Amino acid sequence: MISYFVLTPPGGRDHASTRFLADRFAWLGFVFPGLWLLFHRCWLMGLAVLAAQLAAAWLSDQSGFFWAGTLSELALGLLIGLEGRQIVVRHLLAKGWTMADVVAAPDLSTAEMIYFSNLPAETPKPAVPVTDWKNLSPPAQTASRQGPALGLFDLGGGR
Repeated sequence: MISYFVLTPPGGRDHASTRFLADRFAWLGFVFPGLWLLFHRCWLMGLAVLAAQLAAAWLSDQSGFFWAGTLSELALGLLIGLEGRQIVVRHLLAKGWTMADVVAAPDLSTAEMIYFSNLPAETPKPAVPVTDWKNLSPPAQTASRQGPALGLFDLGGGR
């Protein structure tokens, strides 16, 4: 089972733009950490990771520091691979998105089905106004009416 973070956009619940982010290892974040963060629009963090990658590549080029540069590059990739999705979630929360739920499901389509089936359904409003027959008040009696009318029309007491 994979845990999916359900994030809703700022300004209400728009089902078309609700995001489901899987809380699992990001392989592309492990292989290309800086570019992966830039792809997910985490601009400052992505630029900082790219700068750290360049520093690690420069360090591995120096004599006697090959393993230090290589291990620091591997550690940076491992860090972004493990925590990259959490960085994206925190970035979206800072931009005003709301963490609506966390859903555990085997795949994305099942997670979407579970989340959207648990939302409260709106009661449909009828197109024709409905009369509340129990709370109707009797019509007011007029002074010109003396008694019951015979036939289809009440002639108002005369012809």
